[in-house]
Amino acid sequence: MFSKIANWVVWSALTAVVLVLVYKNTEWFKPAADKAMASVKSVVAKVPTGPFGKGSSEDKLNSAREAFARGDVDGAVKIYNEVIKSQANNADARGELGNVYYLTGRLPEATQAYYETAKLLLDKKELDRVEPLLPVIAQLNPMMADELTQKFHQAMDAKMMSSFPPAQPAQQAPQSALTRH
Repeated sequence: MFSKIANWVVWSALTAVVLVLVYKNTEWFKPAADKAMASVKSVVAKVPTGPFGKGSSEDKLNSAREAFARGDVDGAVKIYNEVIKSQANNADARGELGNVYYLTGRLPEATQAYYETAKLLLDKKELDRVEPLLPVIAQLNPMMADELTQKFHQAMDAKMMSSFPPAQPAQQAPQSALTRH
């Protein structure tokens, strides 16, 4: 019995190795794989992304990301600026534009993009997203960082104060029945 199982395992493993080698070294499976990928791409293309379907800001952001990944820095910057122009409150586009500038050594532009992103996030009360930007801005432009840090602390104080219940007016101690006349 043991020899039958061992024999089956060996032949199964050998068959799997041969199939993998055939797949890797020949084009036998390529037409089927290409057809499956085309089918998946056509289905994905029909699915709307975002609230307005095709042409949404998420599609443009993805295009900018792809352009940067291909090494087309100028194309990525152009697309990010288009998104920012059409949606001034898009903090993601501003922050990612700052990342592109930072990674390509354009530090003054990166600082400005991060600064604008942080201001926008402060206005939106998204304080947890502002904090990571502060050290980078401080490294590149301490004056901008000081201004943002002050606004950040004011926003944090306001947030903390709003979490406390409002103060109750002081109540007068009740009079004793013996002292009332």
